[in-house]
Amino acid sequence: MINLLIPTMPNDTHAIYVHLAIQQKGHNSLLWQTADFPTLQMHSFEFNNKELHWAAHGPNFSIQNQFFDVVWYRRPRPPLLSNKLHQDDRKSSKKENRALFNSFWHIIAPDALWVNSDENAKRANCKMLQLKVAMQLGLMIPKTLMSNDPAKIRKFIIDNGPNNTIYKTFCPLAWQPSPYGHLAYSTVVTPESLSSDELLQSTAGIFQEKITKAFELRVTYFGTHPVAVKLCSQEHPQGQIDWRAIPDQELVIEPYQLPDAIHEKCKALMDVFGLLFGCFDFIVTPANEYYFLEINEQGQFLWIEDVNPDIKMLDIFSEFLIGKNKQFAYKEHKNSILLSDLSTEVAEIKAKAVAEHLYSMVC
Repeated sequence: MINLLIPTMPNDTHAIYVHLAIQQKGHNSLLWQTADFPTLQMHSFEFNNKELHWAAHGPNFSIQNQFFDVVWYRRPRPPLLSNKLHQDDRKSSKKENRALFNSFWHIIAPDALWVNSDENAKRANCKMLQLKVAMQLGLMIPKTLMSNDPAKIRKFIIDNGPNNTIYKTFCPLAWQPSPYGHLAYSTVVTPESLSSDELLQSTAGIFQEKITKAFELRVTYFGTHPVAVKLCSQEHPQGQIDWRAIPDQELVIEPYQLPDAIHEKCKALMDVFGLLFGCFDFIVTPANEYYFLEINEQGQFLWIEDVNPDIKMLDIFSEFLIGKNKQFAYKEHKNSILLSDLSTEVAEIKAKAVAEHLYSMVC
């Protein structure tokens, strides 16, 4: 039996699905709503000459020197301060609580399997470093400019040719307050569509050469075990630039056999960043060229099963966590836990969590 800890946020359905699946498989799982600290949670780390005592308490949450075999470092959110704090005290309170919060991950569960560790996650989430490592490993990438220099941005777009530059944000961008909102999707930009130089300089962005697509790939790695799916994005009028713009249940996805050469380079990239889990995005061109776009070390993956129930992503990930083995290989079995089996219970737990816990949005 394993003990699993999931630091996350109230509206994260992925965390709830996995939490329930682990429990149904006969193991222990604990959801930790980290933004509740310090307003709804109290944490104490007590040192004496021989040992450390750790205690944490909050609504329906309690830990006393608990041992965890696995930590799924899902989407922990930073401290959310009480509205009762005086405005003049908020800055120092935020700094003090962040200092304790940032220390958690170096102390708790030192012997556990971390998917993925805080340090490795932060390094892997650097998009600039991702592209550099991908190039060094021999993966093809689109010509890319990350900049807030208006002159360089305009020249980059002109050099690429008409309608041949894609703009992306560094972080997910919603136009409404969290936790809900409409995402800013990747979009084609032209010199005419750009804002003034003053506005361009105010916010850095990612500008990439537009690559002609035959289709796209999402490759999810569970240790060294990949699950690759073909995204038939070019068959839908709303998915030509960004497949995420395709309405729910209208995207067609199919299982895909990843070429050995690409598989080996993906594993090498995972090793460079020290990752045990990650979601790769690729473009595959009509000439069968594979362009690496990015890896998300805590990317969404259950939507794949939602679209294609034959691809049992929830059961695969649950078995990966239980196995605690980087060299994991999923084996089909008759007692698979399916996403559809838990959807009603997940919705109920999510609604209750959103009502009872605090939420803090970060990039």
